[in-house]
Amino acid sequence: MNAKVIFCSLALSGLLVNPGPALERAAALGAGGEIYLARTGTYLALFPGGHETDPGNPVLAIDVTRPGSLTQRVLVPFTKGDEPESSPALIYEDDSDTLFLVWERRQPFNSMLMLASFDGQRWSKAIPITSSPFSSKSSPQLAITRDTFSVVAEDGSPVTRRRTILHMIWEEEAAAGSSGELLYTPVILEEGSYLGWNPIYHLNDFVADGDSGSSFAPPAALIQAPTLQSGRDARTIVVGFASSAGRWLTGLEIDVLPEQLSHLADGARAEIIEIGREGHYPANRQALAEKIRSNLVTHNTDFHTDVIRYMADQIYNQILSDHGNDIAALAAKARAEIIEIGVRLGGRGLRDRGDTTKARTVEIDDPQPRPDSSAAHLIHFRATSSRPTPQVGTTGLRLFVSQDGGDMLVAWTEKDKVLYVISNGGGWSDQKEIKLSDSVSLDRAYELLAQRVQNR
Repeated sequence: MNAKVIFCSLALSGLLVNPGPALERAAALGAGGEIYLARTGTYLALFPGGHETDPGNPVLAIDVTRPGSLTQRVLVPFTKGDEPESSPALIYEDDSDTLFLVWERRQPFNSMLMLASFDGQRWSKAIPITSSPFSSKSSPQLAITRDTFSVVAEDGSPVTRRRTILHMIWEEEAAAGSSGELLYTPVILEEGSYLGWNPIYHLNDFVADGDSGSSFAPPAALIQAPTLQSGRDARTIVVGFASSAGRWLTGLEIDVLPEQLSHLADGARAEIIEIGREGHYPANRQALAEKIRSNLVTHNTDFHTDVIRYMADQIYNQILSDHGNDIAALAAKARAEIIEIGVRLGGRGLRDRGDTTKARTVEIDDPQPRPDSSAAHLIHFRATSSRPTPQVGTTGLRLFVSQDGGDMLVAWTEKDKVLYVISNGGGWSDQKEIKLSDSVSLDRAYELLAQRVQNR
């Protein structure tokens, strides 16, 4: 089956993510009010009298409850084997009316995450998400960002292309046997077609160096409760997580940089090489600088005039100040400078609030590029906050993060109340509480806390 079938109906605009951290991520609400609930169990228990697989095989199913209708149970077809299937997580994509499911599949000496989608009638082909096959996975979560951009087709006409990125995080058992590694992968689809590979990044690499000074080690329940939520705009997502190394709580922003920036940087690099070699660089240094500046300003309509003029002036100065004779090296520096400017402007031009030493831009190339395909996909990681682990309880632990990742709130339960601490400068507030009652349920208390940190 062509991978394009997986997401062929996606309409790409805006951002849709799980509504913050949740104890139960195996449920989702559809556009028509239908409720999706993931179920795990043996085939016999979930489908009494069924004949699609052996009764004792562990399977996944989705219960679909539509308003005014009886619940329909749908077998996830990829789970008919005898491998244990667990840790399902759901997210619903409104524009295409598509449900996405991620789950863990365990085999002898092997574990991997699987990703598939369901449009209400049929299932897509499942995509395996692999990292270390020998480590168990838990706490999978999904988010979706979408955008559009223009490229030039072979005949010279402009073509609008659409991109969807499914962002996935999960906890993975560390080598020592404790749950300590938080992993992330972007599953990129262009015009509904899967890129064909998805690199995996260790988010613990963005934890602050050294010891936080906290005397309280984060309990396993907190380490296993990372949060993934929407960011400050339609391109960004935010991750909050705890790590035992150094006893830090970390806020991390993941920013999908616009494809226009990648096209601009690649185009400038190619043009510098072409014009430079034709004019026998470095003899034509001044003419090259002027030509590149002029072309950047004249031929780019995706950027505001002031922004592209600033970029053009920076590249002009860079070419004039270069004292080398390697035109390819100069072109690579110019490309990197354009991307770096784009990263800075992505933060609205403000200075980084977080740890600038814990920031990185990665490039994900299309393994089979087409003439009208996008350039490299650029994703920027930036640690937005690092705080010592506060002293918390061990039951009902929840971590909430603000939209820019700069503030956090940790909550836990104790008898008939919810206790919490909220970030205060580089540390934490005094312990506060919400008393549970008939009018303030546990879910309502968590909703209030999520709003509290979002409004920071």
